[in-house]
This record gives sequence, C-alpha cells and structure tokens, in this order.
Amino acid sequence: MSHNLHENFASEEYFFDLHGYTIIPNALDTDHIAAINAWIDELPPLKPGDQYGKMYAQAYGVVDGVNIQDIIEGGEIFERLIDHPAWFERACHYIGKSGKPYINEIFINVREPGAFIWPHSGGHAVTHIHRSGRYKDEWVCWMVPLLVPLTDTGPGDGATVIVPGSHKSDLPHPETANDIGQDFGSSENLEGAIEVHLKAGDALLFNDALLHGSAARVNPGQRRMLVIRYTENTVAHRFGYAPSPELAARLTPERLAIVQRYGEALSY
Repeated sequence: MSHNLHENFASEEYFFDLHGYTIIPNALDTDHIAAINAWIDELPPLKPGDQYGKMYAQAYGVVDGVNIQDIIEGGEIFERLIDHPAWFERACHYIGKSGKPYINEIFINVREPGAFIWPHSGGHAVTHIHRSGRYKDEWVCWMVPLLVPLTDTGPGDGATVIVPGSHKSDLPHPETANDIGQDFGSSENLEGAIEVHLKAGDALLFNDALLHGSAARVNPGQRRMLVIRYTENTVAHRFGYAPSPELAARLTPERLAIVQRYGEALSY
C-alpha cells in the first residue's frame, strides 16, 4: 500500500468492505469548485442531445436533470480531475492490482427542484466477486464511482442516497425488486437507505454494486454534482467516447492512458 494513503487507511478499508463506501472530506479546494461553478454558470440552456463543443448533454430518463458528458474536453479545470490526488490512488486501490484504471464516464449533473435519480444497482445484479469487492485477499471492485457535490447537499438538496452494505446482498431490495427505474420514484424513503449529506468539495467514493440513487431536490436552486466512474481498462466506455486529438495532445501519457481504452486508437 502506498505511503500516500493515510495512516488509518486500514480502518477505511474495513468499512469500505463492510458498508461499500467512504467519504473524502475537502477533496476539491474552494478555488477549484468556484472555477467549475463559474464554467457551469456560463453554459447556454442545454437539453439532452444538444452538443456543446466536444461535449454533449444527456439524461438517463426524464426526471434526473441534465448531464454534461465528457467534461474533460472542457479545459484544464477538468483535466486535472482525471487523476486528482485526493481520490485517484484510492480508486486504483479498490479496483485492484489486476486492472489498470480507466474512466468509463465523466460528467457534471445539474438538477432543478423536483429532479432525482431512482434507486439502481445492488449486489444481486453483479457476480459474487464484484458484489463483495474482494477476491483471494485482493480488491477487485469492477467499478468505483466518485461523486463530488459542487454545491452543499443537505436535507432537501437532492443528496445521494445509498443502502449501506447492499453490495453484499444476493437479494434485490424488497421495495425495488419489481420496480427498478424512474417509475419507482426517488430513493430517500427506501427502507435502510441513508442520505449522504456533503459539503461542496467533499467526495463520496463507493463500490458500484451498492444500491444507490438520490433524494428528490425540493429546495430552490440547482444540485450540481461531478461524477466520475472508474473501472479497469478492459471495460468499454459507457457511450463509446474517445479523447479528441486536441485533448490527447494536451494530456500527459499517464492521463491519456486513463481516458483512452487500452488497445484502442484515437478517433482522429
């Protein structure tokens, strides 16, 4: 284990294994948060399907807000997120030694009042190895998402919702077994669920097999969330992204390897 991981990391590992998540306080500094929020403030109105430079707007349903996908194409303030020291080594650690890290998806989600993401995933939906996150005394989390709020997420703000330990269950949650999808509604009232309230810049890192979603935002204003899904580089990008030639020319070889899938050429 690297010396860059804090001295109490053994405790963090234990609870990451048990509960399926960890929180990294103050992962992004206030200047970085302010720069990203200023960038969002300058966005034109976007709806799913709209292009914005080499990025585009996307949504998973009709109630989850707008995702600005491939934000690493948006400039240096996003490029440094690829391997940010506050979380990248942890993500690599939980993916495990057998895989090289790769970004399966990176976007900013913006939600207005009333928007939410329904509960999804859960240990029943993956293999035993991926469910547990461990195999033969090694970490093998097939996907490790990272969520960083760019605005505080407290009660009413549409916070991320998780069911701790649900990544280990071989059974679907009894309330969602027959109704996974946006028709189920928001996630905050699920039995056993907790809202993860975070300050802007804190990070939530978790095993993707954890049952997760979000509460509905009821407060005025926007919920703004950075989302990075780390996996290992034999997994295809969720939407077939390849870095643009301009981005590839700016990135270090190390960063390029994290956003360009192993064995695939750039789409020049």
